[in-house]
Amino acid sequence: NMSKKNRNKKRIPKTRRTTTHKTPKTQADGALHVRSQAAFERYLDDDKPVVLDFWAPWCGPCKAMAPTFDKVAKEFDGKAHFLKVNTEEVPELAGAFGIRSIPTLLVMLGEEVVNSQIGLTDEGTLTRMTQKAVEKSQGVTWTSKLKRMFSKEQPSQPAQP
Repeated sequence: NMSKKNRNKKRIPKTRRTTTHKTPKTQADGALHVRSQAAFERYLDDDKPVVLDFWAPWCGPCKAMAPTFDKVAKEFDGKAHFLKVNTEEVPELAGAFGIRSIPTLLVMLGEEVVNSQIGLTDEGTLTRMTQKAVEKSQGVTWTSKLKRMFSKEQPSQPAQP
């Protein structure tokens, strides 16, 4: 027998409920907040990597990492999707990925998790994780990187061992 006060606390405000049916927005302003599993799944069909930030409002390190996540999201605008998943709001998504600690970052290509990081992550690490996934999504391999590097600078003599 729940009191009226407790019943109201568990409800999702109408403003949040209506956002789950909107089409995905562009990322010009940084990361997007995913409010349902269905909203998240729309991004899996894209060729671009998906970078997920699992967080919660009560998590200090999550709040500390938010500006970094938004900054890197802006830098990769058009090359990768940056999605924030509030584990309190979409627990089924956190459960599906077995998230036990937050913040947790996952980098996905299609339906495959290609990289992950648990805990507060700095800008350099997040940038490298994302760049690696972007290159992989574009078919850039170490071999092609080396070929490009060596085609630019041909050494006049072979390197000594």
